[in-house]
Amino acid sequence: MFKDRGIASLLPSGFIAGLSFAIVALASITVQAQAPGAKPQGRVWPAPPERLAGWDWLQLDSGEWIKGEIIGLYDKTLTFDSDHFKEQTLDWDSDVNRLLSARSMSVRLNTGETVYGPVVIDETHLIFSSPVAAQYPRANIVAMTVKGERELDLWRTELGLSGTLKGGNVDEKGYSADVDIARRTAMSRFSMNYRGSFDEISGVQTAESHRAGGRYDRFIGTSLYWTPIYTEYFRDRFQNIDLRATYGVFIGYYLADRPHLSWSVSGGPGYQYQEFTTAPEGQDLTQSTAAVLAESRLEWDVTDDITYELTYQPQFTNKETGRYKHYLETSLELDVTDKLSVNFIYSWDRTAEPQVDEEGVLPEKDDYSLSVGVSWNQ
Repeated sequence: MFKDRGIASLLPSGFIAGLSFAIVALASITVQAQAPGAKPQGRVWPAPPERLAGWDWLQLDSGEWIKGEIIGLYDKTLTFDSDHFKEQTLDWDSDVNRLLSARSMSVRLNTGETVYGPVVIDETHLIFSSPVAAQYPRANIVAMTVKGERELDLWRTELGLSGTLKGGNVDEKGYSADVDIARRTAMSRFSMNYRGSFDEISGVQTAESHRAGGRYDRFIGTSLYWTPIYTEYFRDRFQNIDLRATYGVFIGYYLADRPHLSWSVSGGPGYQYQEFTTAPEGQDLTQSTAAVLAESRLEWDVTDDITYELTYQPQFTNKETGRYKHYLETSLELDVTDKLSVNFIYSWDRTAEPQVDEEGVLPEKDDYSLSVGVSWNQ
């Protein structure tokens, strides 16, 4: 007969001691992981790529995961659209811990190379598992967009309108309109813009101007880009300009490229064609000239809801077309909602040597305008 001494009596004493130690250690780890002050485990993903159900996933620096759609990464700012939090802009270096995409992305690196595929980005690396397995340092990422699956995500549109209406002793009305359209990918940027204004006092037109431009930029490196196509159309009959068309090729560089501040300068050779509204007898109504063109653009996010912008465009041409011209526009944008904002816009247009009209009247060298309006962006 054998006396029942239990299972513990059948095991070596060393095994029992080791097992006890393991249980205590495991319990300690579990308690620490569940403690209120414990840090989140950054290495834990919400789901493997094949189980993302079409969502992109973002982990914040706090360890929290958010699902939604990646809109794009530019200037170290990630735009992410969540059903709950709506469209958000996040600092790429300080706010974003990890990123996981269900869709194929186009990623531009500071080496000039562009790589494609669903991305897995952790604290240190960009990782592709398809179409070809590859790995790159996270620090090499310059820009990122959705690779051609949703063309609408690549476009941005902003529409602005302001007006003036007065009655009584003086009847005055005026309005101005602004349109900005841009398409940006990891390797290029295309933009178009229009500025128009009209003023009338007691039934007499006192001002009317139209300015439209378009350009295509191609990125070369982290801060360097070139503009093979730059065009501008301008008309202001009160400046005796019926048509002015400008074409140019630029090389540009970002002097500052931070999440809340960007400043770029560019310039190059160009060509300008101009038609005057009227001219003295015997003087040609049209002029054309070679030109030297330049541009400086500054954008500063003062706060999350306030943005300041400054654009300066000097042009150097011959005497017959004004010799030296510049256009300066500065604006302050106050966000009311995600889509609606209030804008204060000041512009200064100067021609150093304006041309007289058929009656010998010399237009003023400077034109100024200040407008307050609302804009809607998409």
